[in-house]
Amino acid sequence: MTTALISAALLILVAGVVVAARRGQTSPAEFYVAGRRIGPGQNALALFASFVLLSTMFTMTGHVALNGFDALLFSAAFVMSWLIALLIFASPLRNIRGQTLGDLFALRVGERTARTASIVVTLVLYTTYAIVMMEAGGIVSRVMFGLDAGAGRAVVVAGMGVLATVFVLVGGMRGTTRLLVVKAALIIGVLAVLTAVVLVKYRFNLFQLLGDAQAKAAPHPAGFDLLGPGREFSEGGGPIGHLSKLFVAFVGHAALPYMFMRNAAVTSGRDARRSVGWAGLLMAGFYLCVAVVGLGAVALLGGLNIGVAPPTRDTTLPILANAVGGPWLVGLAGALALIIVVGMLATLLISAVTSVTRDVFAMRQEPQDPGAEVKAARRNTVVIGLATAVVGTVLLQASIHALLPMTISLAAASVLPAVVYSLFWKRFNSAGLRWSVYGGLIVTGVLAVFSGLVTGSPVAIFQGINIAFITFDPALASVPITFLLGYVGTITSRERNEAGFAELQVRAFTGAGESAAHATPPAQVGHTPTEAR
Repeated sequence: MTTALISAALLILVAGVVVAARRGQTSPAEFYVAGRRIGPGQNALALFASFVLLSTMFTMTGHVALNGFDALLFSAAFVMSWLIALLIFASPLRNIRGQTLGDLFALRVGERTARTASIVVTLVLYTTYAIVMMEAGGIVSRVMFGLDAGAGRAVVVAGMGVLATVFVLVGGMRGTTRLLVVKAALIIGVLAVLTAVVLVKYRFNLFQLLGDAQAKAAPHPAGFDLLGPGREFSEGGGPIGHLSKLFVAFVGHAALPYMFMRNAAVTSGRDARRSVGWAGLLMAGFYLCVAVVGLGAVALLGGLNIGVAPPTRDTTLPILANAVGGPWLVGLAGALALIIVVGMLATLLISAVTSVTRDVFAMRQEPQDPGAEVKAARRNTVVIGLATAVVGTVLLQASIHALLPMTISLAAASVLPAVVYSLFWKRFNSAGLRWSVYGGLIVTGVLAVFSGLVTGSPVAIFQGINIAFITFDPALASVPITFLLGYVGTITSRERNEAGFAELQVRAFTGAGESAAHATPPAQVGHTPTEAR
């Protein structure tokens, strides 16, 4: 009851914040990227919140409590992924003043090829990621609201999808950003309270905290210590399998399309770079707090009292919250979990709607009609959002947890090579883009079928079947293969667009043409090469 009351109060607060952002949503740029008026501080909080999933906070806390040192390595990989976003993507992607991946690709290759690739890869990643977020909603309904199965759980999950749809429909990018800022504030607040309580109980003596965590940790079958390597990495997959997980965490998260859109909404390229840097600092502090809370749960409660099997990782933080703060802190944590899921669904939805609507209108090359485009965007929001709510609810009983690492692998393979080549390789062309994007999707999908993500593992999508023989995450192989495919596809085609590359370089790395771009969308000012036929 406490969790429900706090959740209702927070949802009313969030609804008020989103509704306050509804004014001014009369142009595509306002709906898609908030008129590019999001400041660096606000964008840093939104970026940070976009990165924090239910698994990032709740599951990772339990992961640290169960696996100690090995779990901390994953935290470091997530933080390091921000280097890619900072050094490669942030400023250039804002400076080209695009709104989708298609706006970047269209500066280098043919309009139809660019827009189609953008729509396909964005929708594929949206579909798999959104389904995972709906499953996260099921975890919230079970762990925090006590709904094990049945109609009650389905109603809660479907309600999350509908709420996200309404928030995007009403507030667009500006409303979604404010939702993420509220989410970031709640994450920081709850985690700061738990961290402070743990540190105060130990009088800020980290050595005693670590000693108690080591002494009270649940015993490992192979005898590995909590604070030493081996608890996670000694199990299935071997060193290569675990290296592949770290690799995916490093290269995959920064390549998700919805993260690119956050750069597009900032006031300038410099502010985009600053906001990514500040978000990286927030992320580093976040994971330090997660480490303290996870180890503190073991030290204060004992490893046998917080769960010793992976499925119980999601319960560690609520158990600790109940022990140190009682029902109200548990209720706040439950409400936060609800906001985390709804915020992620809204973030994914605005990205998908922008790509479908913007890229389709640009591909038609019809005279601009801002009113018609905004109407189409709102219509697409309703269609895609409600379809996601229905599909996610239907799949609640399915084993779809493996879709999360699969999505990250797909992003790493199909988006990262295409963006890097578009920004930095003069020779890159339409054939190279097709080979990069579609080749990355196909190669990753094929490798995933024969890995533990689809069959042959406790978290596989299809239980009871085992055709797996690949023991590492598909991205470890598919990312270098896709870079090679993009190279081969490019050099085997005679198409060249050096003028388009020159324009992209000037705009991406100097910010030149800012005033002109406000009057003319990128799709109309870029060079459109003759595609190889």
